[in-house]
Amino acid sequence: MEKFKNSLNICSFLIIFTLFIQSCSAKSDLQKKFGIDSDYFVGLRFLEEGKEKEARQKFINCSKKGSLYAAERSAEQLCFFGSIPEKNSAAQKLLASYKDNQEFYSEVLYIALNQFYLAKESNLVLTNSENLDLQNDENKSIKIRMQVLSEKQIDSLEKEVFEWFTSRAISTEHYQFYRDSYDHPDFNSTEEISYTPQDFALNYRIELYKRNYTYTASKAEELFGYFENNELPLLPQLISDAGKSFLYGSVDYIPNANFFAEQAQKYSGTECEYYFWFYAGRLFSNNSLYYNQAKTCFEKAFNSTDDTFKKDNALWYLISESLSHSVDTIIESIGIYSEQWTDAAYFDDFFESLVSSLLTAGRWNDFYRIYTEIDGKATDESVSEYAYIYARLLEEGLATPPENVSKQDIYKQAMTRALNSGSSWYYKLLAAYSLKLQDDELESVLLKPYSRNEKKEADDSAKNSAKLLMEGYVAFGLPELIYPEFQRISSSNSISLDSQVLFYLSDFLKRCAASDEVYYQQSLRIAAKAANLKTENFTREELQLVYPQDYYDEIEKNSALYELNPSIMYALTRSESFFDPKIKSSAGAVGLCQLMEFTASDIATSLKVSDYSLTDASTNIKFGTYYLSSLIRRCDGSILQGFFSYNAGITRVRRWLQTTTEAFGKKSNMPQDLFLETLPYTETREYGRKLVAASAMYEWLYKDNTAFAQIIENLLY
Repeated sequence: MEKFKNSLNICSFLIIFTLFIQSCSAKSDLQKKFGIDSDYFVGLRFLEEGKEKEARQKFINCSKKGSLYAAERSAEQLCFFGSIPEKNSAAQKLLASYKDNQEFYSEVLYIALNQFYLAKESNLVLTNSENLDLQNDENKSIKIRMQVLSEKQIDSLEKEVFEWFTSRAISTEHYQFYRDSYDHPDFNSTEEISYTPQDFALNYRIELYKRNYTYTASKAEELFGYFENNELPLLPQLISDAGKSFLYGSVDYIPNANFFAEQAQKYSGTECEYYFWFYAGRLFSNNSLYYNQAKTCFEKAFNSTDDTFKKDNALWYLISESLSHSVDTIIESIGIYSEQWTDAAYFDDFFESLVSSLLTAGRWNDFYRIYTEIDGKATDESVSEYAYIYARLLEEGLATPPENVSKQDIYKQAMTRALNSGSSWYYKLLAAYSLKLQDDELESVLLKPYSRNEKKEADDSAKNSAKLLMEGYVAFGLPELIYPEFQRISSSNSISLDSQVLFYLSDFLKRCAASDEVYYQQSLRIAAKAANLKTENFTREELQLVYPQDYYDEIEKNSALYELNPSIMYALTRSESFFDPKIKSSAGAVGLCQLMEFTASDIATSLKVSDYSLTDASTNIKFGTYYLSSLIRRCDGSILQGFFSYNAGITRVRRWLQTTTEAFGKKSNMPQDLFLETLPYTETREYGRKLVAASAMYEWLYKDNTAFAQIIENLLY
């Protein structure tokens, strides 16, 4: 017996020793890969265990010698340790360390200023914020400075507040400061009040921010009086506000338009000229009789500025003006102005709006004219949409081929163009189906990246440091920090993570979802970002992260119960909520399938369920699957019409279908893909496209090419 005990002790010792050696080896590998950066991650682990002293020392080590990102994050952590003097000291050191580093300074400045403000160290706030650019720097940092200036009644307060409020768009920070911390006249008082032109301007901007357009329109005359008397400088933000006030708060469109056109001539050559011409055009455009005047104003706005965004904005309205006129006028405008825009994506919604107008007017052949005219000028998404629709109109016998070109050749040419559809999976998938691509050809098309970003040959030190930081969160088992850090880095204008790193993070979070479902949607959001950045061919595994089968058991079970293809329910759940069971829309839709409470109540009655919660994943999926299947049955088995009904209501869909069928001269069998293009709501059209594309991708990724073709057939034909 004693011998057995000794043997058992030896075995136990060997097991423990082996685990110890493995642990040391793992730590050694991590130390080798992350070097001094590992102190940051170990410090975070110590914090979780409540070991603040040990954590602080690790952060000190990394802040001194770590790579760019880990050192900066370590220095930030030190601002949250110890007494108030110690926190202040850490904040000052943080600022000193990153004073010459544009990448991090705006971030660390807010952390430091917030610490100084909480510690009531007003002088430190003012000293360290005196060089803030009130037009461009972070509003949250500027707000802290303004709060201190207000509390201390510093002489420069009014001057700085006026500059901050009139040099940029009003933000939440502006509004909160004005409401809570700034001593301003009560313009809502029924008593007579005294105020300066500057007080008036601030209140004017705040009221416009609150969308009190009727009030600001009524005060516009007073605003322009201050300009006339040189009591207020003529500032672009104020002119823009006045234009919005006239546009949304008054019905005197033409008198106001004429007034703005006169002001544009009066202030020709100033920065405000653009806004005067632009809003004159917007106001004229409210009356179709003034089409030529509106067009002239937008042209003058375009020519009055060198700012490419403003130019595109003026061009968008200029071209959109033609939508209320003849199709020939529209096409002529496209031909003239498509050469002059800068950001082609800015005009996607114009081309989207035009589709329905062309279809309902029976201008079938114009799809060919437009798609060939804009190819190379508009985005691939817009060109592919027009190419696909033209090819389908040919197939339906509605459009005709150009002279001396065979129908078969032009059909294939248009469908082939639709394959190259950028990030629009919908037209790419439908074109692939229509061309009957073989397995290898289909895979080549669907794995092709759609990013327009140029691949960089080498990473800079900042990018490598960011990559190391994110990989450290994975290696040290800190999944809860990955998504917040991803958001923070993504918001930076000077650094981005490669798609390869993002897919790696997405895959890790997906595997963590077994312990916490929140990682499902975080994984998907990161994968979606990675897909937009991908410059080399996708792998199937990467696309499976973009189209995941989250909540697999519940979706498969309920799809079988209510006789739906599971791919359809994966597509709906992904599109509705990105697999977030707790999400609630502004309209009140709840959970994975985004069900309204009144809809859920009716479903519960039908299913004889008395007690339920829509934030419960199992319940929401069951209700959503039942609801979609019932809509499809009521739409005579049309899955696409079921999708539309889920989004917009079955009564609307039936009315749309009747109207469109008549417009196409059909008694029945309206092609569903063409029906989609005629819907009056952009949201519903795009909803249908997303669900069709996602359903097809799920079939292709998790089943085979035959399943992919079959679901396209079931959805649209």
